[in-house]
Amino acid sequence: PPAREPFPYAQEIPGPAVPPAAAPAAPPPAVPAPPAPEPFPYAQEVPGAPSTPPAAEPFPWAQQVPGGPRPAHEAAHPAAPPPPVVDEPWRTAQSKPRKPRRSLKKPLLIGTAGLAVVALVAAGVFLVPGLLGDDEGGGESGAKLAGALFPVNGAARTDGRDQQFTGVAAAGSTVVAVGSETGVGVSRGLFAVSADGGRTFTSATTREPESGGPATAALPQAVGGGSQGWVAIGSGKGTGAVWTSPDGRSWTRQPDAVGRVFGPGSQVNQIVATAGGFIAIGAKSAKPDQSDAEAALWTSADGRQWEARIGDQIGLEVKKASYSLVEAAASGDTIVLKALIKPDNKKPPQYRKVWRSQDGGRTWAVSEVPVPKGSRGLAVGGGSAGFLAVREMKKDDDFYGQAFVSKDGKTWRGAGKLEMAGYNHTAQILGDAKGFTAVVAGGGNTILAQSADGATWKPAGTLPGKPGSSVAGAAPAEGQTVLVGRQPGGGDLNPLLSVFDSAGRAVPVDPAKIPGLIRPDHTVQAVGASGSLAVAVGSASGDAAVWTSADGASWKAAQGLGAAFTRPGPQQLLDVTGGKSGWLAVGYDQSAPKHPLVVTSADGATWQAADSGAAFQDGKRGALITNAAAAGAAGYVVVGTEGPSAATWSSTDLKTWKRGAGADATVLEGKPNAGRWMLDVASAGSGFTAVGGVRDAKGNHPAVWSSPDGLRWTVKTLPLPSSVIEGHLTHVAAKGGTLVAAGIASSKEGADWIGYVSADGGSTWRELPVPGGDGHIVTTALAATPSGFAATATVGTAGSTDVVSMTSRDGSAWTAAKPGGTGLGGDGDQRVTGLAPLGGRVLGVGRSADAETEQPVLWTRAG
Repeated sequence: PPAREPFPYAQEIPGPAVPPAAAPAAPPPAVPAPPAPEPFPYAQEVPGAPSTPPAAEPFPWAQQVPGGPRPAHEAAHPAAPPPPVVDEPWRTAQSKPRKPRRSLKKPLLIGTAGLAVVALVAAGVFLVPGLLGDDEGGGESGAKLAGALFPVNGAARTDGRDQQFTGVAAAGSTVVAVGSETGVGVSRGLFAVSADGGRTFTSATTREPESGGPATAALPQAVGGGSQGWVAIGSGKGTGAVWTSPDGRSWTRQPDAVGRVFGPGSQVNQIVATAGGFIAIGAKSAKPDQSDAEAALWTSADGRQWEARIGDQIGLEVKKASYSLVEAAASGDTIVLKALIKPDNKKPPQYRKVWRSQDGGRTWAVSEVPVPKGSRGLAVGGGSAGFLAVREMKKDDDFYGQAFVSKDGKTWRGAGKLEMAGYNHTAQILGDAKGFTAVVAGGGNTILAQSADGATWKPAGTLPGKPGSSVAGAAPAEGQTVLVGRQPGGGDLNPLLSVFDSAGRAVPVDPAKIPGLIRPDHTVQAVGASGSLAVAVGSASGDAAVWTSADGASWKAAQGLGAAFTRPGPQQLLDVTGGKSGWLAVGYDQSAPKHPLVVTSADGATWQAADSGAAFQDGKRGALITNAAAAGAAGYVVVGTEGPSAATWSSTDLKTWKRGAGADATVLEGKPNAGRWMLDVASAGSGFTAVGGVRDAKGNHPAVWSSPDGLRWTVKTLPLPSSVIEGHLTHVAAKGGTLVAAGIASSKEGADWIGYVSADGGSTWRELPVPGGDGHIVTTALAATPSGFAATATVGTAGSTDVVSMTSRDGSAWTAAKPGGTGLGGDGDQRVTGLAPLGGRVLGVGRSADAETEQPVLWTRAG
């Protein structure tokens, strides 16, 4: 069976597990505050581990498109909501992330603090030396990029993934927008660059550090650029990442050590380029709910070496009060910084204060911005033309903004008024060599106004607001203004990218037409065969998808009846099996609440949902997840998890389903810090064998469960190799009385391959040597074939993984080679995640992704 792709999902951006929604109506003036973000990044746990409370609302900024309510206090400006939570119930929350493997579906995560961990759906892959030989022939047939072979619904209204821009910056005519794309099994950063002030954009190139793959997955959240080059940062609970670029067009992820300064509990809200380097502002917290968050400021001369100052270390004169940093701006060597001061932590912030620095942020002095009688609020910004501040004023029933300008950030003088129909408040001030741009909320829209000196203002464009849209950032570029964020896209989220010229005219820019930026969901995850029919499963446009073939070469899309394939949340089928009563495929969807995805078919062409019965309703121990399925003489079995416990289901006819149970309570049931999970299952002889892991005080251990009928199970824990600290199993295949199981473990060297073989139907197990001798390969698929066993793995550096092909006649002696070629090796990431024998050969399905495209792979190899 194929590897189980971690099934992330669809971050509600920014917010807890609810769909994004427009802000409710309320009296102006206001900057609406978004809901709390999901824990950053990928806060996951092994079943039974203590759950982490959701993050409290940070110091947010990414406002809903104006027109919604404004809270009683102002919040600081994070550059981005965090990445999505990925459902991997076997993961360990306490682990120290290290050396992720992007191509895994069934990960190992190590529960002991400080040990190596494999992070799924990562932006990188563990560096693996190329110990295996290449094999361009040797009985291996070719692979092909198969996007056109697996048809998708051309009428789909969405691409099935969420994209958003979370930050934007400009230096001269160069503009860079950063963000993320997330979906079923996918999480990657977005870098878009323009060399003409935002009139046209291309995808920037990114690469991982030459010293090896990054320790943790991260998505860029904030970006800044200037004469010193460019920097992007992704940070949050458990991770930190830094990218640098000399020109905004080519980006390099810096080594792990650079990002650690933005490690656990860090939130970077804004990056500002100064004459001497960069300054980043945000917050730092030790508690998951951020209730202890302190202001944080980071400085760097080159974007590679950063100094962090937390709380009192920043040097602001704030007595008997807490504060948060909201926004910063630089003009030459001078930096101005605005904070919200909160004398009583139980009440909203009471006032705003501005400081200036002339030494790169090392020392600060108070800057007194005038406070006219009756004024409220304060927005501060600037650039090479100087600084500008705006306070909200009211005349009769109308609001307007009173501007103040300063050349040095110390002395301020009154300037012009920001007056326009529907004015609500000034959300942001932008500055460059041409002057200032005010980003104004008014009438439910985002309104732009420009001024060369702050005295006289002219309209510079209007972005109409619509429910669910959010503006996350803005930047001025050669007289034009670039706005970025997110907007609803008919079921998912699309990136918002709007550009207005100096006359206020909209510049036509379509993110969907930027090559390589948006990659629609089209994944072929697993394949099974029975008789002369092959069935492949995966997802397309965010919905479950099935394809059938009689020859393994030409494929037809199957039909899902009712809600078999199309449900409110994103779905993906992870495994498929054929038996005497027909076909069974499983996965799970992440609608709220999460629910198993189980579909059946008599002929492979037409499918119906089978998960509406009582057996698939959530129990007392937590949400149900269905990971894998197998068919045998005793019928059908599905395995997965229920909260901290392993879970099984069985059916003799694909109509009536029953929950399995252990011979005693400890076989399946997990407890806090003692989880049990099943990731794969195979039909073995007259029964079934499932594999996964169990957890105790010493960590994770490989586990094998056996059942004659899928109803009553026993468990056996296998010993770990002497060089391994902990590990678990991810795949199993059976041929006659021989079973092979493979998994992943942690050693002092990092993440390693582990494998076992049983020649007596699972009664006894023996440790296997690593196929090919390279312990850093990662198994992605394992299957029994007419001539023995076949498996695939990945090997390589982050962003450049190749497929390893492994074969064995008896399950004990294995050979390994890299077949190479299209879809299996070369630039980008390649992986084969499903294998099945058909007509004397073996079919493989998977995915290939490079800097420009991503599409399914179809591989035919010798059986």
